[in-house]
Amino acid sequence: MQDYAEKAPAGLVLDSQTIAKVITAAEGTKPHTQTVARVMDFLEKLGKDDVDQTKRRGKKLVVVEEEAADRYHDRCDRLNEQAPKRA
Repeated sequence: MQDYAEKAPAGLVLDSQTIAKVITAAEGTKPHTQTVARVMDFLEKLGKDDVDQTKRRGKKLVVVEEEAADRYHDRCDRLNEQAPKRA
């Protein structure tokens, strides 16, 4: 997330275009706008109090508190270190 988000006083910010780019990179095809909206809703639900959805200058944004993003990133690193190696 930190690779794609922009820093702002409110936290790390992802707009709908950036989320669409990430999905396109992962899936190989451009997602429907409803898919992007569902991903943004999912991120807000997943992040609970640490994630907010807002609109600025006509763009939909997801704002993640930077500390929450760091906690999640640290957890992912620990999970990757503990994952068994495949042959």
